[in-house]
Amino acid sequence: MPNFIFNPETFVTPGHGSDPGEWNDDDRKDITTLRYLYPEIAHWGDLAIGSAFGSYSFDILEVQWAEWMIKRDDSFLNYCCWRQLYGEWQFHLDIDKVDQEASHLWKI
Repeated sequence: MPNFIFNPETFVTPGHGSDPGEWNDDDRKDITTLRYLYPEIAHWGDLAIGSAFGSYSFDILEVQWAEWMIKRDDSFLNYCCWRQLYGEWQFHLDIDKVDQEASHLWKI
């Protein structure tokens, strides 16, 4: 099975996957850290990484921006994979669901 390729356009308008976006200094620092922690999405622009993390924060954790989660956690990539393959997340705080149903789809 070929490696799963995370598509930044899952979280931004097509054609804008590598855009920098407009972020404050703190958010841009978080995005830089996320890029380092997740080499799987290092090719994404800041707009896509920030949008994905913001969506993850809101959909899974029900907060605007989960700054305390700026560390490696495969649940974030599981969420990105889920969204890319299945669309909108509608299970709210059910992080176990995303982990159980998506991790095997992108991990080698």
